[in-house]
Amino acid sequence: MRVVSLNVKNFRNLIEQNISFEKGLNVITGQNAQGKTNLMESIYLCSLGKSPRTEKHKDMINYKKDFARVSTGFNSRFGDAEISVVLFGNKKKSVSVNSVPILKLGEMLGYFNTVYFSPDEIRLIKSSPDYRRRFMDIDLSQTDKNYFYSLVAYNKILSQRNSLLKSSNNIDSLKDMLFVWDTQLALECARIVTKRQAFCNSLKDYAADAHLRVSGGKENLELTYITSITGDSIAEKQQTALNLLKANIKRDFELRYTTTGCQRDDIKFSVNGVDVREFGSQGQQRTSSLALKLAELSVFKQTTGDYPVLMLDDVLSELDLNRQKQLLSFNNDMQIILTATHLEPELEKNLQYKKYTITEGKVN
Repeated sequence: MRVVSLNVKNFRNLIEQNISFEKGLNVITGQNAQGKTNLMESIYLCSLGKSPRTEKHKDMINYKKDFARVSTGFNSRFGDAEISVVLFGNKKKSVSVNSVPILKLGEMLGYFNTVYFSPDEIRLIKSSPDYRRRFMDIDLSQTDKNYFYSLVAYNKILSQRNSLLKSSNNIDSLKDMLFVWDTQLALECARIVTKRQAFCNSLKDYAADAHLRVSGGKENLELTYITSITGDSIAEKQQTALNLLKANIKRDFELRYTTTGCQRDDIKFSVNGVDVREFGSQGQQRTSSLALKLAELSVFKQTTGDYPVLMLDDVLSELDLNRQKQLLSFNNDMQIILTATHLEPELEKNLQYKKYTITEGKVN
């Protein structure tokens, strides 16, 4: 899979323009605040229908305009296609695939897959479980629309359950009212956990191999999916989730929110048996996050038959030269779009790439 062209209009500071990309490595250099990250954000928008930086459409629209448009032409093993997204400040965005309108976000997922890596991605290792659940949700939603719909349904039911917990003053009447919500919530929870477990099982071997390579064979990375939902089948997991909801109803009532379920799940990372989040050095955390991104690429290839487009936004400054080389030489058949202020001479001399520069929102 690769980006062939990008057409932008009124998107942040980017000048209205059409940009062509090549196979392999594409390097976009420029000083800070010239639009490098905005360019990457526009491509990501056509992959997932949302930004990795903000939930507000108006933040992505040039402050002098009332709409923004991004169109990405891409090629996959199924042929050529185009996704267009139009953002408005005061109404829902418009999405189309090959000029055919998409009514639901889930319908656009899976056409154009990307893996996005920025300096903030180290938060996958060192920050709260929210980031790691989001990581799983983004990857699984791109490759499995049923997962996306289960996730949407789960979050909607969970929100309704929490609203009920906040509004009720009688725990006895609450038990009867929660029965219907809990049965549905437990089923979607079981479906989500089943697919997250399968994803992590695929991911862990690829991540371990990548980490061993990046660390020069010195460190072993272990990845473990953490959940309170047990069982071999979806039915067994549903029953476990339902039992936990029933057992914790008093606690939930006192705290006014749901305390059990897959919204509490996490991924644990260990290097040579030591929890890297709690006790790992910053270098180990960076290496682990890099290994995770490389593993993502392999899982996508295994699942879809295509490598996704790898987007690297100003990450080279966070990595030493060896890690930079490992990242950029992962697979020559894969397209990489990289932004940086510059390339180190020792790295640049061994690379074959298409070079671009960006100045005040204009790519040349």
